[in-house]
Amino acid sequence: MTSRPLHVLIAGGGLSGLALAQGLVRHGHTVEVFERDRDLDRKQGYYLHMNAFGGEALRALLPDDLFALYQATSRTTYARQESIVLHDHFGELSSQPHLGPPNTGEIPHTGVHRRTLRQILSARLGDALHTGAPVTGYAEDPGGVTVTLADGRTARGDVLVGADGIRSAVRAQRLPAVPVIPTGVRGIGVYGRVPLTPELREIVPASLMDGVVIAVDRAGSRMLVGVFDPRRPVHEAARDIAPDVTLDPVGPYLMVSCSVAPGTEVSPSAAWTAETPGLLRDSMRRAVAGWHPAAAEIVGRMELDSIFMIPFGFIIPAQDWEPSRVTLVGDAAHAMLPTIGMGANLALRDAAGLAGQLLRSARGEAGLVAAIGDYERDMREVAYPLHAMTLDHDKNFGGGALADRG
Repeated sequence: MTSRPLHVLIAGGGLSGLALAQGLVRHGHTVEVFERDRDLDRKQGYYLHMNAFGGEALRALLPDDLFALYQATSRTTYARQESIVLHDHFGELSSQPHLGPPNTGEIPHTGVHRRTLRQILSARLGDALHTGAPVTGYAEDPGGVTVTLADGRTARGDVLVGADGIRSAVRAQRLPAVPVIPTGVRGIGVYGRVPLTPELREIVPASLMDGVVIAVDRAGSRMLVGVFDPRRPVHEAARDIAPDVTLDPVGPYLMVSCSVAPGTEVSPSAAWTAETPGLLRDSMRRAVAGWHPAAAEIVGRMELDSIFMIPFGFIIPAQDWEPSRVTLVGDAAHAMLPTIGMGANLALRDAAGLAGQLLRSARGEAGLVAAIGDYERDMREVAYPLHAMTLDHDKNFGGGALADRG
């Protein structure tokens, strides 16, 4: 077994693809990341809950200053490391400890603004990050992998990693029998952002500030709230910790997803008009009209240009396969519903696990395909049971109180 630098092709510039790239470049390998979007600004959500799976993966993958920047721009430490269910007047119904390994240390992992994290993960990749360049297929041979891009160009590397999401083109070729299941999540799907002003801090009950919480009434309406209140102002942290990294300004906010009133149709995003966000916000206010007064106040302050819909879905992951030079991470491997806050964390864990195995192979400690197989076995053992839990969210979030409501 010969030790030599690897050239790794990564389909997808989301969190796992970029994190993997950082970890490989950090150790002297080369990468090319092919991202389908022409920029990194597509709305994919706001607040991301982070646990030790994701946070410790970032510690392993990122240069020290970029990891410090992640820590500084994450939200303040939770009062309680628990998933919490409230009733419609924001009293507690139940809770349970956050899933994942112990989350201790001087700076526990809490949550981040998605775009900020993606900007940190893309920092310094330079020409290795190709935007507007979706991978459409590949050809594997004993010496490497050649990918084909949508515009007909090709690129060749030692390994191809499908990090291209739930509708992965790489997975469609590698594991063509894996189905994608579009579905809704009851009461969740239309998201928006509410600036956390000093005035709003006075209005919002403390029970909503503990992390990511779900409130529910007996009519089936739900409100999810995640508080982003960074440890340091984002622009200030970048200036002091990594001056070459540009981060968009972002202040404290509430990420909110709320049920719409009965009879309201939420059309696909492509069919939205300029009036749609306002109509949906009005419908959400009607859905929580009998709740604690802060509920309607929060929904009413939702920024119209921040409102968008996430079309949820999941895959039924393949149980086993023979390893090769082509592998998968994140949603491409085990796309799951977002209901227990594990998708991004497991995707980052995948990136760290795969990076570790590729580095092991590059040092001559294992064959390349064997090392990839070791990564895939570990990924399946950890991610698949959690994937199954997301399919029964009402039972597994916050001690099961959701299953008893509505």
